[in-house]
Amino acid sequence: MTIDKNFLSIIKKIQKDIDEILITYPFPDKPKYLYDPLKYVLKGKGKRLRPILLILTGNAFELEGSDIKNAALAVELLHNFTLVHDDIMDNDQVRHGQPTVQNKWDTSTSILVGDAIFVEAQRLIGNINTNSQNIYNRFNDVALDVCVGQAYDKEYEGKEEISLDEYLHMIENKTGALIGLCAEIPALLSNQDSKVCEQLRDFGYNIGKSFQIQDDILEIFSNAKSMGKSLGSDILSKKQTALTITARKMVPKEWSDFCYTIKDFPIEKTIELLRSFFDQNDIYTEAKSLSDKYLQDGLDNLLVIPKSNRNELKLFTNYLKNREY
Repeated sequence: MTIDKNFLSIIKKIQKDIDEILITYPFPDKPKYLYDPLKYVLKGKGKRLRPILLILTGNAFELEGSDIKNAALAVELLHNFTLVHDDIMDNDQVRHGQPTVQNKWDTSTSILVGDAIFVEAQRLIGNINTNSQNIYNRFNDVALDVCVGQAYDKEYEGKEEISLDEYLHMIENKTGALIGLCAEIPALLSNQDSKVCEQLRDFGYNIGKSFQIQDDILEIFSNAKSMGKSLGSDILSKKQTALTITARKMVPKEWSDFCYTIKDFPIEKTIELLRSFFDQNDIYTEAKSLSDKYLQDGLDNLLVIPKSNRNELKLFTNYLKNREY
């Protein structure tokens, strides 16, 4: 299924609108120690997938106005807060094709900037008028879920006994929870019943898990320019990924021998050999099938929405499936 050109124009319009709002957001100029790097983060070339999903789900319920706008900005700020702190924890040097905050400034600045972004996200979500308490509670539940997922991500580093189920639980929190919130908030704003809210939340969880598995794949099979960050960093730092767990499960001895062989190779050669290993042993195919399975599960969740209203969300799911970065 190819990507619909009309839908792509809708996506680009939302991206442009979000970018313009973030670039012109009325933050103060001083102290420069805080606001210069904060504005630098928000001017980064992010994909804006989370506010896009929230707005598209809002379209399914014919929502418009300040509540949907504030919610879209709040989830994008929450996401950026997690990225700034994630870059500190992983010592990443590049994000969205530009130096990370701790690379361009320092770690102390990064912590402060992340905290300030989170506070602003709280302000925005607190300005919502419809079903405000439920949405505020869900927002904070998810913020903690993301922290839990990040904790598991760090805790699992270097642990070869981590199972696929444990990995899936980790990415459901780290990635799926926020994407689930983006699909759930419009249902809460339009006062849908609990079944609709739950199914949309599960839709987000499922496509979020697919997204993370796909990210694991792209980190090896894409290129650094498209990804906006260096390739192979997760595997080299011994993080658990869909590819490494699948390799341990399908060809444990071959994977162990391979890891020993490449341990002193330069990064470019390592990436080349990883691609070959994952291809030849059907690891790539297995991980891609798992990603596709969760996308289909997500599409099944959408059946709770009238057929005439769910087309944009189906197209969004296809858009995720075909992304290259």
